[in-house]
Amino acid sequence: MTQQHSEPADTPASLDEGQVLEFLREHPDLLRRHPDTLAALDIPHQVGDGARSLIEYQVALLRQESRQLATRLDELLLIARDNDRLAEQLHRFTLELLAADDLEGVLVSLRDGLRQDFRADVVSVHLVGRDLPTLSVPVLDPDDPEAMRLEEHFPGSEPVLGVYDTGCFGPLFEADIEPPGSVAVIPLDESPLRGFVAIGSRDPERYTHHQGTVFLSQLGSLVARILRRSLHGEAR
Repeated sequence: MTQQHSEPADTPASLDEGQVLEFLREHPDLLRRHPDTLAALDIPHQVGDGARSLIEYQVALLRQESRQLATRLDELLLIARDNDRLAEQLHRFTLELLAADDLEGVLVSLRDGLRQDFRADVVSVHLVGRDLPTLSVPVLDPDDPEAMRLEEHFPGSEPVLGVYDTGCFGPLFEADIEPPGSVAVIPLDESPLRGFVAIGSRDPERYTHHQGTVFLSQLGSLVARILRRSLHGEAR
């Protein structure tokens, strides 16, 4: 009699969590096709007592994401409105500078425009150059120790922002004025003219070193170019 040997049945391999999750990702409609299984699932959630069902949990996440997106959209709209406002102010400011008849007129429009259009509490301008005319602002020779001191504190053309410090910003403001809370210094660099525009605010948080300086750099380039053209009487 031939003895038959039966093959042992295959034992199903156990699944780990990773395989289950991968399967669910590959079949995202699985629970929709098995609503009875979906109804039996509960996912613990740390809000209140008890647990939320999967659908409730997903709905809560979607609502949270929706609120975050709405908040981000509001922030972007505010930024867009601020950019539009700045563009309009810069356009008006540019026209005022271009309308000036001479270098002194440009300086007057510069100071008035920064106070009125850009809410500056105090504005100071220093020009550095050789053979510059007498003006209503300090005019320094490049070899003047005061000019070299300003160059040391504010080299190059990058604006410098920060809380008012007498050692750094003091030389830019008259001694008899109330010191501002914060200051933005915009170097002017349009050869052969060099200068510094200091904008002071009573608010110590108005100008801080971590703020962006792109707009102020553009403003400085505009002012420097118009001042140079006015200095040499170039046609506008």
